[in-house]
Amino acid sequence: MLVDADVVDEPVDEPVEEAPPRRLKRPSAAFVLEVLLVLASPVVLFFVLRLRAMAPLIKPDPAMSTIYIIDPRDFFARYSLALATSSGTREGARVGFLVPARLSYLLFGAMRGFFVFRYVLALVAVVPSYMLLRRLYNRAAGAIAVIIVMSSPVLVNAWGTDYTDSAVVSYLVGGLACLAMPCRDQRRPAWLAIAGGLFTAAVWANIDAAPLVGVTMVVYFAICLLRTRRRFLLDALVLAGAAVVVTGGLMLASGWLLGPFDFIGPTRKALTYLDSSVVVKQYYSTNPRWILLRPYLLVPAAVVGAWGAVFVRRLRAVPTPQLLIGLSCVAQIAVFVYLQFLNHAEVLEEYYYSSSLWPVVCLTTAITVAALAKPLNGHPVARWLPAGLVLAVPLVYELDPNVSPFGWVAKGLVIAAIVVAAAAVGRLIAWKAGPVIAGAAAAVAVVVVVGLSLVLTVAPYEVHAPLWGVSTDPLPRFAGTLGGTVSDLIDQYRVATELPKFVGNSTYPDEQLLMWYPPGDRARILELIGMYHAAYNSLPGWPTSLTPQAAGVLLRRRPAEILVFDSVDFSATLQALAPYEPTLLRATVLKSGTFTAHAWLVWLGAYGHTSLKSGA
Repeated sequence: MLVDADVVDEPVDEPVEEAPPRRLKRPSAAFVLEVLLVLASPVVLFFVLRLRAMAPLIKPDPAMSTIYIIDPRDFFARYSLALATSSGTREGARVGFLVPARLSYLLFGAMRGFFVFRYVLALVAVVPSYMLLRRLYNRAAGAIAVIIVMSSPVLVNAWGTDYTDSAVVSYLVGGLACLAMPCRDQRRPAWLAIAGGLFTAAVWANIDAAPLVGVTMVVYFAICLLRTRRRFLLDALVLAGAAVVVTGGLMLASGWLLGPFDFIGPTRKALTYLDSSVVVKQYYSTNPRWILLRPYLLVPAAVVGAWGAVFVRRLRAVPTPQLLIGLSCVAQIAVFVYLQFLNHAEVLEEYYYSSSLWPVVCLTTAITVAALAKPLNGHPVARWLPAGLVLAVPLVYELDPNVSPFGWVAKGLVIAAIVVAAAAVGRLIAWKAGPVIAGAAAAVAVVVVVGLSLVLTVAPYEVHAPLWGVSTDPLPRFAGTLGGTVSDLIDQYRVATELPKFVGNSTYPDEQLLMWYPPGDRARILELIGMYHAAYNSLPGWPTSLTPQAAGVLLRRRPAEILVFDSVDFSATLQALAPYEPTLLRATVLKSGTFTAHAWLVWLGAYGHTSLKSGA
C-alpha cells in the first residue's frame, strides 16, 4: 500500500521502494531457501508445536458439511424436498469451502484430502502474512507473523473440522494481508485482485463473513479517499471484478462438483429462515451475562488496545498498512458487537462464528509485536529474538497446559489490561531509553503480549449455575489445540467418511433415510449421525421399541430407509418396525483404531417406491 508523500508529514515505517531492476536476475540461493522455508512452515510448526490435527466434534454441524464433501448429489437427492421449509440444505450452498474441499477429496481421498486441504488453507494464511510483515519490517517480522498465525488456538481449532470457518479464517487472513500489502503502483491491481478473490471466497464459504468483509472494505476505501484518492475508482473496479469472477467460477464449480449451480438463492433463503423469530428464540441468548464467562472474547479488545498503545500518534502519521489492519480490527469487533447485542445474531456467543474475528486479531497482533521489536532490529542476530520468544510461548505452555478457570471479572479484565499496559510501556521505553534497555523492554513486552493473549484464549470456563435466557450451545475447547492428541478423532472421521459407501446412493428422488440409535450413544457417534443431519433425521427413543413420537416421525417423513446404530437387540428393532414391512439390506461393523460402531441398513417396504431397493 502506498502513501502519498504530501499526506504524511512525519516519518513513517513505510518500506522504501527499490528501483525497478534493469534486467531479470536468477533467484539467489538465499531467496529460494526463504521460499522453501515459508512453504514448509505449516508442516514444520505442526510438528514443533504439536498442533492438534483435528478438533473434537461437539456439535453435528461440521459433519453436516462432510457429507457434501463425500457424496453431495445423493444428499441433495434424498433431502432437498424434505428440508426445503427449514432451509436444511443450506450447508450445501457454502461453496467457498465445499468446492476446494470436495476437489481435495476427489484427488486424495477422505483422510489425505482433509490434511492436504488444511495445508493449503494454512499456506493461504501464512504466505501473505509473511510477505506483509517482511515488507513492512524484515524477515524476522515475517517469521513472527507465521508463528502467530500457526500457534493461534482459535485458528488451529477452526482448521480441525469440516465446518466452514476452517476456510473462512484462512481466506480472511490472506485477503487482509494482500489488501494491506505495500507494493509499486503497477502491482497494486494484482494484490487487490487476490484480496478480492479471497474475501469473496470467505463470503461464499459462510455468509457470516460478509459483515467483516464489508466493514473492512469501508475502512479501506475511507483510507483510500484520504491518502490515495486517485486510485479509488481503479481499486473499486479491481475488487468488484475479482468478486464477480470468483463468484462465477464458484457457480460453475458448484454445478460440476456438488450438483446445484445456484448457491446464492439458497443462501438468501437460509438467511430469511435463520432470522425468523422461532429460530432466534431457539438459539439466541437474551441474557448478555454469558459474555462474562468467555475470557477468550477479551483477546480482540486487548489486542486492539495494544495496537493503539504502540501506534498512538496522529492517524496521519501511522503507516497505511498498520492503520488499515488496526482500524479493520476495531471495525470488525464493532460490527460483531452490533450484530450480537443489537441485531439478535449469535456471532459472538457461537464460537464457530466468532472465530472469524481472529484473522484480523492475528494480523493486528503480528504488526504490534513487530513494532514493539524494532529496538532489536539493528542487530542481525538480536532481531530474531522476538520471533524466538513468540515461538517459545506456546512451547512453554505445552509443558504444563493447565490454566485456572476464570471469567471477565475480575481476573480476565486485569489480564487484558496488562496486555495493553505492556505494549504501552514497551513502546515508551523504546522512545526514551538507550538501545540495551529498549531491547530488553521490547523482549519483555513481546512475551507479555503474546503470553497473556494465549492465557486468555485457552482459559477454561468457570463453573456456574444455569443462567436464564442463555443458549446451551457447547463451548469451544481451545486448551488442547497446542500439544493435543487426536488419534480417536481421526478414527471417528475415517469411519464417518466411509459411511456413505455403506448406505449407498438413493434410487429415486426423496428416498429419505432416517437414523435410530441409543440416546446415550449420541455423543460417541456424533460424527456418524451428523453426516445425515443428526437430530432432524433421527427417530427418538431406543432402537428396540417404537414410541408414539417415533411413529409420528415415520408417518410424517415416510422414509424409505432406516439406518440403525448400536442396537442392543436388532431382532427387537425389526419387530418394532414390523408394521412398515422392514427388510435388512446389509449390516456391518464400522471400525477404525479404537472406534467401533455397529450399523444396519433397513428398507421400509411400506414407504419405499420399489418392492425392494436394488442391491439388497
